[in-house]
Amino acid sequence: MSTSASLDSSNVQLQAGEQVVIPLQIRNNGEIVEGYRIEVVGPPAAWSTVEPANVSLYPGSSTTATVAFHPPRTSGVPAGELQFGVVVTPTEHPDEAVVPEGVVEVLPFLDTTAELLPRTSQGRRYGRHQVAVDNRGNVPVTAVLTATDPTGQLRGTVTPPGLTVNPGEAAFADVRVRPARSIWRGAPLTSPFVVEVAPQDSPSVQLDGTYVQQPILPPWFLKALLAALALLIALVLLWFLLLKPAIKSSAEDAVAPQAKQAADNAAAAKKASGSAAGAAGAAQNSAGSAQQSANKAAQVVGDANPPSTFVTTPFSNRLQANTPDGGTTTTPFVVPAKTTMKLTDLVMSNPQGDFGRVQIKLKGATLFDMALENFRDIDYHFVSPIEGAPGDQLEMVVKCRQPGKPPASASNPTTCDTSMYFGGEFVKKTG
Repeated sequence: MSTSASLDSSNVQLQAGEQVVIPLQIRNNGEIVEGYRIEVVGPPAAWSTVEPANVSLYPGSSTTATVAFHPPRTSGVPAGELQFGVVVTPTEHPDEAVVPEGVVEVLPFLDTTAELLPRTSQGRRYGRHQVAVDNRGNVPVTAVLTATDPTGQLRGTVTPPGLTVNPGEAAFADVRVRPARSIWRGAPLTSPFVVEVAPQDSPSVQLDGTYVQQPILPPWFLKALLAALALLIALVLLWFLLLKPAIKSSAEDAVAPQAKQAADNAAAAKKASGSAAGAAGAAQNSAGSAQQSANKAAQVVGDANPPSTFVTTPFSNRLQANTPDGGTTTTPFVVPAKTTMKLTDLVMSNPQGDFGRVQIKLKGATLFDMALENFRDIDYHFVSPIEGAPGDQLEMVVKCRQPGKPPASASNPTTCDTSMYFGGEFVKKTG
């Protein structure tokens, strides 16, 4: 073998975001001047560099190159041992390449964030929220969620009370707050509450929320009730004091001349009633047959035209984009078939302080166009929902001009980290 190569250390440990350098010894055992091409293979190759990548050696001479590993501090690099090889290929004898091997162990790190959507809810009997837990670390994280009210005005429940989130993913839990007592009338009551997200082996996150309790009876109800009672009393007095006496007197005067004629006709009517009773029985039988036919026709019409109903369900989702420096990514979300989307909440997150631009589009029309450097976290809540029809596409387009550097990071990230949480209601027609 005309070439020999070895690593000074074949097993290294490092934290994501740090760098470690391993010397590589290369010796030319041949009889001619030989050039060598050096490259790293295996999973760590994406975040490794060789210096120099090409060397030339005289016969019997040796040199030292360096292999540097610098895994980025992102969820895309899993914790654990990763095998690698350094391929040293002679230019004149490529079939005599040597491959020293080693193992890089990336140590685990935790980076968990959480968001309460929406921050404020209102209702007469309860309010609904959602908690989004985002795992930006490189190992799964388990978080315990609890809802408390320091004033004792609310009772909060979280479903489920615990979440396990894989690296680079987000999970959601439903939060429901209910007032301790009902308000029948008066001004709305505003009560704060706190949702605590306690990730395993990490500091807990406190999320502040507000519930606005509305009175069960609207402000105009008492006034309308008093007005209706006053009108009813006025009508009763009008009947007994004016209308009833006048109607009784007029009726007695009008029927006196016809009383005798009515008595004379009573006998004739009694005789005719016997004949009329027979005709009425036949008419009643015909009416029963007609009613049965009408019922059957109504049933046929009902079967042919079943009633339509609309089912409304809350929803929330998240779009994540890791955009290379100088690149552009588009992350879509498609409204499900036979469903109308009503968008009420939208939260943008730029945790690294990246530079670039983000656009939010619906059906190709731009809803928002913002510079990344202008915000870290920004949220929107819409009184009038933004509606999307079935099949419409909601897109997040990110143009990365320069990745930022988080305060706790030891090295600069290589991608822009942008995410969007959004939620509202799905309205689906059934029947």
